[in-house]
Amino acid sequence: MKFCKKCLLPETYPKLHLDSKGYCNVCVEHENKFRDFDPDNAERELRRKLEKERQTNNRFVVTCSGGIDSSYVLYLCKFKYGLDIVGANFDHGFQSMTAKENLRSLRRNLNIPITTIRPSLEVLYRLYRDFLLKTGDFCSPCCQGCCRSGFIVADRNNIKTIIHGGVAGSRVEFNVSGMLKHHYERFMNIIGDDYSNEELQDIVTPTEEFRKYNLISLPQYLHWDEKKIINLLGEELNWKPLPDGRTRYVDCLVANVADYFLQRKFGFSRQWMIVSANLRAGFIDFDEGRTMIKNKEEKISEEPGEAFDLLLNKIGLTRRQVDELPFYKREPVVKYLV
Repeated sequence: MKFCKKCLLPETYPKLHLDSKGYCNVCVEHENKFRDFDPDNAERELRRKLEKERQTNNRFVVTCSGGIDSSYVLYLCKFKYGLDIVGANFDHGFQSMTAKENLRSLRRNLNIPITTIRPSLEVLYRLYRDFLLKTGDFCSPCCQGCCRSGFIVADRNNIKTIIHGGVAGSRVEFNVSGMLKHHYERFMNIIGDDYSNEELQDIVTPTEEFRKYNLISLPQYLHWDEKKIINLLGEELNWKPLPDGRTRYVDCLVANVADYFLQRKFGFSRQWMIVSANLRAGFIDFDEGRTMIKNKEEKISEEPGEAFDLLLNKIGLTRRQVDELPFYKREPVVKYLV
């Protein structure tokens, strides 16, 4: 098993190629894209864009989950850029108490309204079940819903600009073809005609509706150093990780189950991609990254019992049904990382 000499992505990563020096095409593309990245110029561009939007509509919607990235976006919008903001949260049916407490702290410390969109959980759990059975991954409906909450809150408040903390397109972008691209067209192709427009209205946003709004992703313009962000959030906003210390996906009680499935499907999880992205961006060094990957991936290899049972109970599947799915053939590739 071979791994990239810089970001440690394994050769099983979809469409990955290692050059003669041992560097992957993802790192090469990243270097070409961000070689001339100037954070000062990027932030000036962001400020110009925000000011332009403020001149036409003085309020902004920020999608938020209680997790790291969206909490930091709320902090920046309120204190650094002085924006009049409204939070938009999505109840995906597996919200943790930690996320709910973080949202309460954010609402109180930032003195902002946060609206939670609550779809039909019956429909949502059915979507999770269908996606798991058809793709081996159940996260797509939640990803759609988190985006959808921003459009709903914007529409209710006559706001045209939505700000979010999605890392796609930024220096810490992480993605796997076919795994984390939850586009509307792909979503609809998977569910077919099994759901009515009424059932999906609080979960999915049609492509034509996207074009009615201006979308701004802060990580595309700013220095997105996760360790510094976590420290700042804790000191300034009393932001909390999960009781077990996990700082990623604190909003979801079954995130570790999603990673467990993805590791069985691809050989590695989202946690590996996050560490690789931060290695690529230079926020952590090589040895630190390797240690983080080994620790995270070895834990994910263990079946997450309580969370696993919670997911299966809510979506109406048995362990046998899941084990018989054709997607989970890979072994964890972390065993080859020395």
